[in-house]
Amino acid sequence: MKIAITAIAAIAGAATASPYFTAANGNQGVGSSAPAGAIVTVTLDLSGVNNWDPQFDADNEFLSNNLGANAHIIGISWDVNLATVGASWLSEAVMAFNSDLFLTVGIGDDTAGTASYSSGGMLDLVGTGLDFFLDASGLLNIEFFESFDDVADAIDSTYGAGSSIQVQYIIPAPGALAMLGLGGIVAGRRRR
Repeated sequence: MKIAITAIAAIAGAATASPYFTAANGNQGVGSSAPAGAIVTVTLDLSGVNNWDPQFDADNEFLSNNLGANAHIIGISWDVNLATVGASWLSEAVMAFNSDLFLTVGIGDDTAGTASYSSGGMLDLVGTGLDFFLDASGLLNIEFFESFDDVADAIDSTYGAGSSIQVQYIIPAPGALAMLGLGGIVAGRRRR
């Protein structure tokens, strides 16, 4: 079930609009790979990443990062320079985080061109109800796509040099992972 949620963030710098988030929260779980309870922030470079076609199209580009099994994603920030190609609009560039969170930094900029967007700091996803958990693979997969595809099989927009996002997450306690595992075993036995 997809739940559309609008989150308002304080935007700094040259940003001209608040970001638009939607979420499909349904994943649950915990995991470990660093000290229990550790809050970790990872910076991902988006320089040169392109948005091509609608979500799930074979041409779309992905960024994948192993954060650890069942990591709890609690925050996100961004500083990006986005440039459109052709008639594409800045508001059409979308980032999908494991299909749990969708980020459109240029929402409201229904024009072609170049613009810079900044979150002005880490946005608290827990406080907005947009936090989510990775699955047992620990992979955070970000798909870059266009909400409206102007030209099929062609680049519609690109992130310029120095563009990055930061993802903040919690490494859960091993005991909680064990309890989740036991719950999975019990649920698996009930189905038989």
